[in-house]
Amino acid sequence: MRPSVPLLLLACVACRKDAAPTPAEITARAWEAHGIVIAAGEQSRTCAEAGPAMQAAFVKHRQAFVDAVALDRDRARLEAATAYIEANEQRYRDLDTRMEALSDRCADEPTVQAAFDQMENP
Repeated sequence: MRPSVPLLLLACVACRKDAAPTPAEITARAWEAHGIVIAAGEQSRTCAEAGPAMQAAFVKHRQAFVDAVALDRDRARLEAATAYIEANEQRYRDLDTRMEALSDRCADEPTVQAAFDQMENP
C-alpha cells in the first residue's frame, strides 16, 4: 500500500517543524521580535508606560533573542546567515533607526533602557 501524496506532504511538513531553524530563520525571527518590542515602546503614550510594555513584549519573544545571541556567538552559523543579512540590510537599518529614536526619546527612563539591555543580553 502506497501512502497518498497529501499524507507524504503532511509528513514532510511535520518533519520540518522538528528541524532546527536555519541561521536566516533565526535572524528573521530576531528582527521580528525586535520590531515587536520597539513597537510596544513607540505605541506607548509616555516613556514610563513604554518600559513595561517593551518588557512584556520581550518576555513573550525572549527565545528569539536568546537564539540570536547564540547565533552571534557561533561564527560558522553567523556566516551562514550573511547572505540573508545582506539581502535584508534595509530592514535592519530601519529597526536600528527606530531603536535609536526610542532610546533617545526615553533616555531618562530606566525601564526602557532595561528593555534594551534585555534584548542585548537575554
